[in-house]
Parts: sequence; structure tokens; C-alpha cells
Amino acid sequence: VCTGTDMKLLRPSSPESHFETLRHLYQGCQVVQGNLELTYLPADADTAFLKDIKEVQGYVLIAENNVSGLELQNLRIIRGTQLFQDRYALAVMGNGGSAGAPGLRQLGMRHLTEILKGGVRIERNLQLCFQETILWSDIFHRHNEFRGEIQVEATRNRSCEHPRGVVLVPGRGLGVPSPPVHIFPRAGPDCRALCAEGRCWGEGKQDCQT
Repeated sequence: VCTGTDMKLLRPSSPESHFETLRHLYQGCQVVQGNLELTYLPADADTAFLKDIKEVQGYVLIAENNVSGLELQNLRIIRGTQLFQDRYALAVMGNGGSAGAPGLRQLGMRHLTEILKGGVRIERNLQLCFQETILWSDIFHRHNEFRGEIQVEATRNRSCEHPRGVVLVPGRGLGVPSPPVHIFPRAGPDCRALCAEGRCWGEGKQDCQT
């Protein structure tokens, strides 16, 4: 058991000490008594210190990060005893991806099956994929009074179906070498090839929503 934080979107005075504080707080922790607030993490941050977290009693805030992934694959339940902006149990906002900057690419919360209280808000994550495939109503507890609070934005500047780009070779006649052209269509995700229900948290078979 560990204590959470209540900093909201307050910018840390020192990014280095901020990361060390988070790592110290959550290393080996399974139950976060307060809120899990992951903010302002750099692109190279190693988030393995989050992998043991199974339960958050408050809310989960993931905001203003440049890191591409968060190791929250074992998170199972968000209780929502406190809510972000008085209504959200899960808020994922402004996580990089603008002007070529790296950013959060997938949520990866493949074991999240219950939100007892509070809604979901996901916006301004230009690299994030798959969030609109999740059936959030399946995750909300039937007595969650915020069941209708689902704001999931899927505006992105990369393709989800082809994360490495589609390689097209322009035809210049047989035998004439041509440089490949990488295009990144702004297509949405398609989980149907991997997941029977077409809903997923990430790019792998293990990331299907169950």
C-alpha cells in the first residue's frame, strides 16, 4: 500500500526530482490509497516502477507526458473515492505528439475491468491509439453515477494500423530502383485482426479488452 498524490496539473519545479519522487512512491506498490497522478514524464522515462499497481482508490491522471508508454498493465480497478475535476476517474490529457514530439502511444491497461465511480476523459493525445475501441460502459460499475461521462477524443497525427508506416514504392518501370516512400495515413485503429470483439488497449494479442 502506498499514498498517492494530489497535485493535479501543477508543474514540478525539478523534472528530475519529480521522476525520482514518483519512482520512490510507487516502486513495488500494489494499492494506491489516494490518486495516481503521472504527469510531465520525459520521453526516456522508465516506467517499470508502475508494473505492480493493481488498484487505485482515487483517480488516475495521465497528463502532459512525452513518454510513449506506461506500465499499467496490471491495473485492475479504479475506485474513484476522489475524482479529477469532480467527475473523472480516469483522465488522459495532453500527452505529447505535437510538432514531432514523442507522446503516449497506447494505454496498455489490459487488465482494467472496473471503475466504481467517475467517468473517463481522453483528449489531446496526438500519438495515442486504440482508446476509441474500448467499450468503457463494460468497465463502469453498474451503480457508477457517472456512467454517461465518457469523453474520448481520437484525433491523432499517426496511423494506428501501420505504426511503422506503409512503404510504397513508386513505379518507374521494371528494374529501375526507387526509394521507398513512407506515408502515415491518419487511419484509426483496427483490432479485428487480433481481437474477436475488435476492442484493444494496444498493439499485441495480449492487449484485447476482455
